[in-house]
Amino acid sequence: MIGAADRYIELVIELLLKRALADDALPEDEEAAYVDELDRCWWAMSKAEQDEVERMIASQPSPEAPAELGESDTTVTRGSKDPPRKRESRAA
Repeated sequence: MIGAADRYIELVIELLLKRALADDALPEDEEAAYVDELDRCWWAMSKAEQDEVERMIASQPSPEAPAELGESDTTVTRGSKDPPRKRESRAA
């Protein structure tokens, strides 16, 4: 497929922007559509194109993240439905 590598990069950028605009709460069906298209493009690329795409993505700076994520681990008992990590309440 001609242009699969270019399309793959376009899709990755578009997906990252959509995630950022949705505060990392992109609907599952929308995310799945991107994954399907990314997968299709990936397998349409040659091994050399895949390697080049991986190198290009790996060379990009990592996104900044807050040092404190505002979550804390909790103790969970067997059979409990409580999550192992909870968001800390923040005073406004």
